[in-house]
Amino acid sequence: MRLRKCLGLAAAMMLVACGSSSTASHPTPSHSAGASATAGSSPTSSGAPFPSPTPVAGAVPPVSASCTAPPSAGNKLVLVNLRSVSGIIVRDITDIGHPANRCKLGGGSYFRFISATRLSYIVTASGDQGAAGALYIFDMATGATSLVRAWSYGGFGSWAYNWSPDGSHLTYIDSDSNQDMRWHLLSSAGDRLLADLGAVPARGANPDSDDLFVGFSADGQYVAVEQTFTPTPIRVHRVSDGSVAYTRTDGTMAAWAGSGARLYFRTSAGVQSWAPGGVVAVSNGTAWIHPHASPDGSRMVFSLLNAQSNHVAESLDLTTASGAIQQLSPSPRVGAIFATASLVWYAGETPCTTASPCGLGGPPFSGTTYIYDLGSGVEAGSIDTSFYDAWPHVVGQN
Repeated sequence: MRLRKCLGLAAAMMLVACGSSSTASHPTPSHSAGASATAGSSPTSSGAPFPSPTPVAGAVPPVSASCTAPPSAGNKLVLVNLRSVSGIIVRDITDIGHPANRCKLGGGSYFRFISATRLSYIVTASGDQGAAGALYIFDMATGATSLVRAWSYGGFGSWAYNWSPDGSHLTYIDSDSNQDMRWHLLSSAGDRLLADLGAVPARGANPDSDDLFVGFSADGQYVAVEQTFTPTPIRVHRVSDGSVAYTRTDGTMAAWAGSGARLYFRTSAGVQSWAPGGVVAVSNGTAWIHPHASPDGSRMVFSLLNAQSNHVAESLDLTTASGAIQQLSPSPRVGAIFATASLVWYAGETPCTTASPCGLGGPPFSGTTYIYDLGSGVEAGSIDTSFYDAWPHVVGQN
């Protein structure tokens, strides 16, 4: 999960989707789990990857969630908003020519697939920093909703979390009223504090250079945090025992590759990567923004700023030592992210010009979203106005 919402980029960085020209329809619930679900209950199907926490009095309740035709292993899925359709939709794009709406959620934020049949999300008492919140799992196969953890005060970074590829571990940020960020690893073995990252100072943030990310390597052996608000912005720890594998005192905009254990990040010199064998230069001088890995391990897509201060979408080839970069569209595009290994979603921006500069807040959205096919090099309009996640995430998941 990235630092996107608090920097005002939720509409760009979480607006990622895949669709077709067909008209979407509302699903008719066949089973549901909403506010009546008991906070702290255990999921009934595949089960929580760790014991339910001690219930928190007054925990924020879950949102309504229902499925007409629950997805199953092997399905390719996206979590999206669709034009003229209410709610957040789990959309099956296994047959990209005939996408199907499987499930619908009535709210929440920071959605994440755990598997082809389970997803998670955060709910807060209000949109304000400091509000109480909770992280829930929705089991699409059974309709059960269960509480993972809840908090009475959500400080800076408390929205950041991610699951290991097999769903057995959760990494998350806990932040108190002093804005002290603490990085955790939660599993059936308990809740391990990996690092106290320190207090976040009061200052502005630049969404093109500031970032907050937590996530696991594709092989599940390492977990990383990258953030630009306290010292030692990049830390990599071993999942097996929580020990430190790598740290550095500079860097931003990190992402794990979709295969193996290689963490890519941006420095003042360009894009570099870390693996257990050490650090290597990947693309000198490239100041990428919000990279996202393809689920087949072959690419990263990201944004760059052009001379007019617009964002443009680019793709980096991870399969060759030269790391060739391909521009996806010459027009302003932002929030590039993989819907599948060959399809990239992004949102259009209004062009910035000398006569019409964009000013503070950056370029406004054009209101149009797109799908780019890496195989054909063709861009097409998308009916998906927002994107939250896609499944699978990495090589080996089904």
